[in-house]
Amino acid sequence: MKNLTVTLCQMPIVWENARENYRVLSAALQKLPAGVDIVIFPEFFTTGFTMSRKVAQRPSGSSVQWMKKMSEQYSVALAGSVPTEEGGRVFNRCYFITPDGQQWHYDKRHIFRMGEENDFYSAGEGKVIVPFKGWNISLNVCYDLRFPVWSRNVDMEYDLIIYMASWPASRIQATEFLVKARAIENVAYAAFVNRVGEDPVSEYDGHSRIVDYRGEDIVVAKSGDGVECITAELSLDKLHSFRDKFPVWKDADKFIIQ
Repeated sequence: MKNLTVTLCQMPIVWENARENYRVLSAALQKLPAGVDIVIFPEFFTTGFTMSRKVAQRPSGSSVQWMKKMSEQYSVALAGSVPTEEGGRVFNRCYFITPDGQQWHYDKRHIFRMGEENDFYSAGEGKVIVPFKGWNISLNVCYDLRFPVWSRNVDMEYDLIIYMASWPASRIQATEFLVKARAIENVAYAAFVNRVGEDPVSEYDGHSRIVDYRGEDIVVAKSGDGVECITAELSLDKLHSFRDKFPVWKDADKFIIQ
Protein backbone atom coordinates (compact mmCIF):
# COMPACT_ATOMS: atom_id res chain seq x y z
CA MET A 1 0.00 0.00 0.00
CA LYS A 2 1.19 3.51 -0.79
CA ASN A 3 2.87 5.66 1.81
CA LEU A 4 1.52 9.19 2.19
CA THR A 5 3.82 12.20 2.50
CA VAL A 6 2.26 15.08 4.42
CA THR A 7 3.56 18.63 4.87
CA LEU A 8 2.25 21.08 7.48
CA CYS A 9 2.79 24.79 6.72
CA GLN A 10 3.02 26.63 10.03
CA MET A 11 2.89 30.36 9.24
CA PRO A 12 2.18 33.90 10.44
CA ILE A 13 -1.04 35.15 8.86
CA VAL A 14 -1.38 38.73 7.67
CA TRP A 15 -4.61 40.07 9.13
CA GLU A 16 -7.49 40.07 6.64
CA ASN A 17 -5.13 40.28 3.68
CA ALA A 18 -5.73 37.25 1.48
CA ARG A 19 -3.49 38.47 -1.33
CA GLU A 20 -0.44 38.80 0.91
CA ASN A 21 -1.07 35.37 2.46
CA TYR A 22 -1.31 33.84 -1.03
CA ARG A 23 2.07 35.40 -1.81
CA VAL A 24 3.72 33.99 1.33
CA LEU A 25 2.35 30.51 0.76
CA SER A 26 3.13 30.52 -2.94
CA ALA A 27 6.79 31.05 -1.99
CA ALA A 28 6.62 28.23 0.55
CA LEU A 29 5.12 25.83 -2.01
CA GLN A 30 8.02 26.50 -4.36
CA LYS A 31 10.35 24.98 -1.74
CA LEU A 32 8.41 21.75 -1.16
CA PRO A 33 10.52 18.58 -1.14
CA ALA A 34 9.88 16.10 -3.92
CA GLY A 35 7.10 13.58 -3.46
CA VAL A 36 4.76 15.49 -1.12
CA ASP A 37 1.15 14.31 -1.44
CA ILE A 38 -0.71 16.76 0.83
CA VAL A 39 0.02 20.24 2.17
CA ILE A 40 -2.10 21.48 5.08
CA PHE A 41 -2.48 25.15 6.06
CA PRO A 42 -3.72 26.60 9.39
CA GLU A 43 -7.28 27.67 10.15
CA PHE A 44 -8.35 30.80 8.23
CA PHE A 45 -5.00 30.84 6.45
CA THR A 46 -6.04 33.71 4.17
CA THR A 47 -7.40 36.10 6.82
CA GLY A 48 -6.48 35.14 10.36
CA PHE A 49 -9.15 34.21 12.92
CA THR A 50 -11.39 37.17 12.15
CA MET A 51 -14.98 37.68 13.22
CA SER A 52 -15.61 40.07 10.33
CA ARG A 53 -18.13 38.79 7.81
CA LYS A 54 -16.82 41.22 5.19
CA VAL A 55 -13.93 38.88 4.36
CA ALA A 56 -16.15 35.83 3.83
CA GLN A 57 -15.95 34.46 0.29
CA ARG A 58 -18.33 32.54 -1.89
CA PRO A 59 -17.56 28.81 -2.33
CA SER A 60 -15.94 29.62 -5.68
CA GLY A 61 -14.06 32.65 -4.34
CA SER A 62 -10.42 33.66 -4.72
CA SER A 63 -9.09 31.33 -2.00
CA VAL A 64 -10.57 28.23 -3.61
CA GLN A 65 -9.37 29.38 -7.02
CA TRP A 66 -5.86 29.96 -5.65
CA MET A 67 -5.86 26.51 -4.00
CA LYS A 68 -6.96 24.88 -7.26
CA LYS A 69 -4.24 26.66 -9.19
CA MET A 70 -1.48 25.78 -6.70
CA SER A 71 -2.68 22.19 -6.35
CA GLU A 72 -2.45 21.66 -10.08
CA GLN A 73 0.81 23.56 -10.47
CA TYR A 74 2.66 21.63 -7.76
CA SER A 75 0.79 18.31 -8.08
CA VAL A 76 -0.18 18.20 -4.40
CA ALA A 77 -3.48 18.15 -2.56
CA LEU A 78 -4.10 21.26 -0.46
CA ALA A 79 -6.21 21.65 2.69
CA GLY A 80 -7.07 24.78 4.66
CA SER A 81 -10.06 26.65 6.09
CA VAL A 82 -11.61 29.84 4.72
CA PRO A 83 -14.54 32.02 5.92
CA THR A 84 -17.24 31.00 3.43
CA GLU A 85 -20.70 32.43 2.86
CA GLU A 86 -23.40 30.19 1.46
CA GLY A 87 -27.17 30.19 1.70
CA GLY A 88 -27.24 33.32 3.85
CA ARG A 89 -24.93 31.80 6.49
CA VAL A 90 -21.17 31.99 7.03
CA PHE A 91 -19.12 28.88 7.80
CA ASN A 92 -15.59 28.15 8.92
CA ARG A 93 -15.09 25.88 5.94
CA CYS A 94 -12.17 23.54 5.36
CA TYR A 95 -11.45 22.74 1.73
CA PHE A 96 -9.54 19.72 0.46
CA ILE A 97 -8.55 20.09 -3.19
CA THR A 98 -6.61 17.61 -5.35
CA PRO A 99 -4.43 18.20 -8.43
CA ASP A 100 -7.03 16.63 -10.73
CA GLY A 101 -9.64 19.17 -9.60
CA GLN A 102 -11.61 17.10 -7.10
CA GLN A 103 -12.88 19.08 -4.14
CA TRP A 104 -14.38 18.33 -0.72
CA HIS A 105 -15.35 20.67 2.10
CA TYR A 106 -16.06 20.34 5.81
CA ASP A 107 -17.79 22.99 7.92
CA LYS A 108 -16.35 23.32 11.43
CA ARG A 109 -18.69 21.58 13.84
CA HIS A 110 -17.55 23.08 17.16
CA ILE A 111 -17.71 26.87 17.09
CA PHE A 112 -15.45 28.61 19.62
CA ARG A 113 -17.90 30.52 21.80
CA MET A 114 -15.15 32.01 24.02
CA GLY A 115 -13.94 33.89 20.94
CA GLU A 116 -17.54 34.79 19.96
CA GLU A 117 -17.21 32.65 16.82
CA ASN A 118 -20.76 31.44 17.44
CA ASP A 119 -22.03 35.00 16.91
CA PHE A 120 -20.68 35.13 13.36
CA TYR A 121 -20.37 31.57 12.04
CA SER A 122 -22.78 28.67 11.73
CA ALA A 123 -21.82 25.19 12.94
CA GLY A 124 -21.40 22.35 10.47
CA GLU A 125 -23.63 19.32 10.68
CA GLY A 126 -21.68 16.36 9.35
CA LYS A 127 -18.34 14.64 9.27
CA VAL A 128 -16.31 14.55 6.08
CA ILE A 129 -13.86 11.77 5.24
CA VAL A 130 -11.88 12.19 2.04
CA PRO A 131 -10.64 9.17 0.03
CA PHE A 132 -7.22 10.05 -1.37
CA LYS A 133 -4.52 7.79 -2.81
CA GLY A 134 -5.82 4.75 -0.95
CA TRP A 135 -6.10 6.62 2.36
CA ASN A 136 -9.18 7.87 4.19
CA ILE A 137 -8.67 11.31 5.74
CA SER A 138 -10.92 12.96 8.34
CA LEU A 139 -11.18 16.77 8.15
CA ASN A 140 -11.45 18.83 11.35
CA VAL A 141 -10.81 22.41 12.44
CA CYS A 142 -9.20 23.75 15.63
CA TYR A 143 -11.75 23.56 18.50
CA ASP A 144 -12.96 20.18 17.17
CA LEU A 145 -9.77 18.77 18.73
CA ARG A 146 -11.31 19.03 22.21
CA PHE A 147 -14.26 16.75 21.41
CA PRO A 148 -13.34 13.05 21.26
CA VAL A 149 -16.84 11.79 20.45
CA TRP A 150 -16.92 13.85 17.25
CA SER A 151 -13.48 12.55 16.29
CA ARG A 152 -14.26 8.91 17.07
CA ASN A 153 -13.00 6.58 14.36
CA VAL A 154 -16.08 4.40 13.99
CA ASP A 155 -15.13 1.00 12.50
CA MET A 156 -11.77 2.45 11.41
CA GLU A 157 -13.39 4.68 8.79
CA TYR A 158 -10.30 6.91 8.53
CA ASP A 159 -6.52 6.46 8.60
CA LEU A 160 -5.42 10.06 9.15
CA ILE A 161 -7.20 12.80 11.08
CA ILE A 162 -6.17 16.39 10.47
CA TYR A 163 -6.78 19.52 12.52
CA MET A 164 -6.03 23.00 11.17
CA ALA A 165 -5.87 25.56 13.95
CA SER A 166 -5.50 29.10 15.25
CA TRP A 167 -4.62 27.92 18.76
CA PRO A 168 -3.31 30.70 21.05
CA ALA A 169 0.01 30.41 22.87
CA SER A 170 -1.78 30.80 26.22
CA ARG A 171 -3.37 27.35 25.82
CA ILE A 172 -0.87 25.64 23.53
CA GLN A 173 0.29 23.10 26.12
CA ALA A 174 -3.05 21.30 25.80
CA THR A 175 -2.57 20.52 22.13
CA GLU A 176 0.23 17.98 22.56
CA PHE A 177 -1.91 15.86 24.89
CA LEU A 178 -5.08 16.25 22.84
CA VAL A 179 -3.47 15.39 19.50
CA LYS A 180 -1.77 12.32 20.97
CA ALA A 181 -4.99 11.23 22.66
CA ARG A 182 -6.94 11.50 19.39
CA ALA A 183 -4.29 9.40 17.62
CA ILE A 184 -4.13 6.71 20.31
CA GLU A 185 -7.85 6.28 20.92
CA ASN A 186 -8.64 6.23 17.20
CA VAL A 187 -5.68 4.07 16.12
CA ALA A 188 -4.81 6.54 13.38
CA TYR A 189 -2.22 9.10 12.41
CA ALA A 190 -3.03 12.64 13.55
CA ALA A 191 -1.78 15.94 12.10
CA PHE A 192 -2.18 19.31 13.81
CA VAL A 193 -1.11 22.50 12.02
CA ASN A 194 -1.18 25.80 13.87
CA ARG A 195 -0.27 29.36 12.99
CA VAL A 196 2.38 31.64 14.53
CA GLY A 197 2.61 35.40 15.02
CA GLU A 198 -0.16 37.58 16.40
CA ASP A 199 -3.52 39.11 15.57
CA PRO A 200 -5.55 41.84 17.32
CA VAL A 201 -6.63 39.40 20.03
CA SER A 202 -4.01 36.67 20.55
CA GLU A 203 -0.44 35.50 20.09
CA TYR A 204 0.43 32.14 18.51
CA ASP A 205 3.57 30.03 18.65
CA GLY A 206 2.91 26.99 16.51
CA HIS A 207 3.72 23.57 17.97
CA SER A 208 2.40 21.89 14.82
CA ARG A 209 2.99 18.14 14.83
CA ILE A 210 2.29 14.80 13.18
CA VAL A 211 1.73 11.87 15.53
CA ASP A 212 1.49 8.16 14.84
CA TYR A 213 -1.15 5.68 16.02
CA ARG A 214 0.87 4.96 19.19
CA GLY A 215 0.83 8.64 20.13
CA GLU A 216 4.50 9.10 19.29
CA ASP A 217 5.69 12.27 17.58
CA ILE A 218 6.93 11.78 14.03
CA VAL A 219 7.76 15.43 13.40
CA VAL A 220 7.23 18.61 15.44
CA ALA A 221 7.61 22.24 14.35
CA LYS A 222 9.67 24.71 16.29
CA SER A 223 8.19 27.65 18.15
CA GLY A 224 8.90 30.76 16.10
CA ASP A 225 7.42 33.63 14.15
CA GLY A 226 8.16 32.66 10.53
CA VAL A 227 6.96 30.16 7.97
CA GLU A 228 8.04 26.60 8.79
CA CYS A 229 7.01 23.59 6.74
CA ILE A 230 7.50 20.17 8.30
CA THR A 231 7.09 16.89 6.40
CA ALA A 232 6.54 13.26 7.36
CA GLU A 233 5.99 10.04 5.44
CA LEU A 234 3.17 7.88 6.80
CA SER A 235 2.85 4.14 6.24
CA LEU A 236 -0.54 2.53 5.67
CA ASP A 237 1.00 -0.95 5.89
CA LYS A 238 2.36 -0.24 9.38
CA LEU A 239 -0.96 1.22 10.48
CA HIS A 240 -2.94 -1.79 9.25
CA SER A 241 -0.43 -4.18 10.82
CA PHE A 242 -0.81 -2.48 14.19
CA ARG A 243 -4.61 -2.54 13.93
CA ASP A 244 -4.51 -6.27 13.14
CA LYS A 245 -2.24 -7.06 16.08
CA PHE A 246 -4.04 -4.77 18.53
CA PRO A 247 -7.71 -4.60 17.44
CA VAL A 248 -8.91 -2.37 20.29
CA TRP A 249 -11.37 -0.75 17.91
CA LYS A 250 -13.49 -3.92 17.88
CA ASP A 251 -14.47 -3.26 21.51
CA ALA A 252 -15.49 0.36 20.99
CA ASP A 253 -18.90 1.46 22.26
CA LYS A 254 -21.63 2.13 19.73
CA PHE A 255 -23.32 5.54 19.76
CA ILE A 256 -25.21 8.02 17.62
CA ILE A 257 -24.35 11.73 17.41
CA GLN A 258 -27.51 13.84 17.55
